[in-house]
Amino acid sequence: MSKILSIMACALAITTTLASPINSTLTARDPLFQGGFIDHCNLYVVTPHGEAYGHLQGDCSLDPSVRGSEISSSLDLSLCLGNYDNHLGWGYFGGAMASCTNCVSRHFDTQYLDCDCGSIDLNEGVYMADNGALACYDQVAIPHIVPT
Repeated sequence: MSKILSIMACALAITTTLASPINSTLTARDPLFQGGFIDHCNLYVVTPHGEAYGHLQGDCSLDPSVRGSEISSSLDLSLCLGNYDNHLGWGYFGGAMASCTNCVSRHFDTQYLDCDCGSIDLNEGVYMADNGALACYDQVAIPHIVPT
């Protein structure tokens, strides 16, 4: 019986480690947690319903001085966020959009996502990748050139 309890305790420890948010000591300079997308992107919003529910959609500019350099992309925030005991937090492949409902961008401050499981500043972990697409961790959305 004690062997079974020991195995169960080990499995619980592994599960807890895999399902917990990333270490909060990471900063924007760490390769897994970059942030700063609003410095390069405009017209961004989180889709509140439908097939693209929980996707951050935005247009980012590779070079703001060049007209027509905007790249449009849509990032599935379930790749970036998790629901941890009803608290929204950063987590690689966290799957938050499967359990968090009513997720919407704030009306005048769209970098913030408000859900029934909490709120988070998307600018902390979402960044613009080298190809101009929105990204989190190593997950890069598929870019599309915005027609001029």
